[in-house]
Amino acid sequence: MQDVTLAPRSSTPSPALVGAYAHLRRGTSVLVTGWERLGADEFGVGVRWPAVQVGLPYDPRILAQTIRQSGLVVAHAEYGVPLTHQTVLSTLDYTIDPDFRVPRGRSARLDVRVTVAGAVRNRRPVSSLRMGILIRCDGVVAARADSEFGWISPAAYRRVRGNGLGVGWGAWPLPEPIAADLVARPRASDVALAPGDRPHRWLLRNDIDNHLLFDHPVDHVPGLALLEAAAQAAQALRGRSSFLPLRVATSFRRYVEFDRPCWIEAEETPAGHPARCAVRVTGTQGGEPAFRVEFNGLRR
Repeated sequence: MQDVTLAPRSSTPSPALVGAYAHLRRGTSVLVTGWERLGADEFGVGVRWPAVQVGLPYDPRILAQTIRQSGLVVAHAEYGVPLTHQTVLSTLDYTIDPDFRVPRGRSARLDVRVTVAGAVRNRRPVSSLRMGILIRCDGVVAARADSEFGWISPAAYRRVRGNGLGVGWGAWPLPEPIAADLVARPRASDVALAPGDRPHRWLLRNDIDNHLLFDHPVDHVPGLALLEAAAQAAQALRGRSSFLPLRVATSFRRYVEFDRPCWIEAEETPAGHPARCAVRVTGTQGGEPAFRVEFNGLRR
């Protein structure tokens, strides 16, 4: 178990402070509005979602950001994780209630409960935390998540990344996207996939105009950008038949570089029920596995 020290909580956090805790520079990207300690390792987080911009019951990108931001805010504000440390997202698993819908045409307020497992108080900075996250909308459970966050000191990160730190922001090739309607996204800049060299295989494209995924310059492809690419690959595999994931299991194995091709492949796997569909998406770079996402949801 990790030894950590609880930091004092800010009762009226400024938007700038929340943005720093969430590792975001654009105010419009910050979803967390505040937090409170409910118990020794239990916290309530207030979240506000923007109006839905996609033709889905909810925006899966916003859901993933909610999990990420809630975990980061709790880690920095309540467990004293230094803001100078780099975050490593090892796993991100979540389930969504099939009846979950967000209001149309207006923002929505959600209540998030974060429970931290295995944290023991001490003076040393925490290096990892496992969190259980419960998300409610209008008092009804919308999603549950389990995630493991880790952190690396600046010196250790420089050693790990080496030459990977030198990529020029936005200097990599940006191939043309596949059709946005194939992945149920409204704009070409939202599409994370380019045509591949064979069926059910695509090239990752990283468009920095997509500010929801690329808030500020970084030296590797963010985990949530990889998750979004995987979700689009699962949808593209299904063609224009709608696919509503209800269970998502994600594992990240290595950093994905901007300036090297990353291939995204999708395949159907046994779903266990005729009304359901299961898709496995894998990402490889340089012939090495980089990440994997398993989706299970409803055929529509």
